[in-house]
Amino acid sequence: MGDERPLIATSLNYRQLEQRTPARVLARPVTAHLSLAHDLARRANGKQSARLAAAVSEIAGLAAWLHADLADPAQARRYYKMSIAAAQQARHPLLAIYMQGSFGQYATTVGDAVHGLRLLRDATGRLPHSAPPTARAWLASLEAVSLGYLGDRAALKALDDAQRHADASFSGDPVWPWVFQLDAAKIASYRAVAASRLGLPKVAAEAFRVANGSARSPKQAAIVAVEHARATASGGHLDQACALTLAAYDIGSQYESERVCQAVHDFRASLGTRAPQRVTAELDERLHSAYTGRTN
Repeated sequence: MGDERPLIATSLNYRQLEQRTPARVLARPVTAHLSLAHDLARRANGKQSARLAAAVSEIAGLAAWLHADLADPAQARRYYKMSIAAAQQARHPLLAIYMQGSFGQYATTVGDAVHGLRLLRDATGRLPHSAPPTARAWLASLEAVSLGYLGDRAALKALDDAQRHADASFSGDPVWPWVFQLDAAKIASYRAVAASRLGLPKVAAEAFRVANGSARSPKQAAIVAVEHARATASGGHLDQACALTLAAYDIGSQYESERVCQAVHDFRASLGTRAPQRVTAELDERLHSAYTGRTN
């Protein structure tokens, strides 16, 4: 058994733990695991070196994801760049594109949609002709979300492209590093976020309805709920929007997810004073608990 196999097996276990474990708890063991993998890769030669570099890339991608959840942008960017560089050293173009796509998605969601879109389009442009349709569907979906954040309705065309590629991939098995299929529910989740950011509440509402069938971890579900709240609020249903974000904040607090809690804070700030105090009172009290130490 090559050294990369137990390394990857361990990182897969960490990924499973991450779905229901605070990122703060996992960050230290994952970065230690990354340090071990990096040292082994540095000492290896030939094909073994390339395989270990691929393992480093995957572990660095997980470290980046954890630091994104901790709302630590400097470290998240550092690990995303490390994951891309290691994938390039592994001479695996699809892995490098996957990690760059993830980096572009991260940049978009932290408010750098211009740079996120640039990363995503560069990754799409480097896809080999033989790339699986799932890769094209995923990158087109992420591009649509970036365009949505930028208020560009070209997002809707990108989503149509994503659906076309997803339809082409549905009958085949996923190709690593894509180990998932983009089914109708997953495409709908991207469509919902893009429509929410474009200010299309009716389109977003229907997409969120379809996306409810998509499997998500609690923290991912909470992030989607905040986007759902944005669309709901833009449609004038402030009571429902605050209820969605209240539930999302409770999940963020339970899992100590700074990313989720910050998304709720940003949503509340977007309402300003246009929402009646009776509507926002419970949400405001919950958000204030971050400063008082009280919990719900």
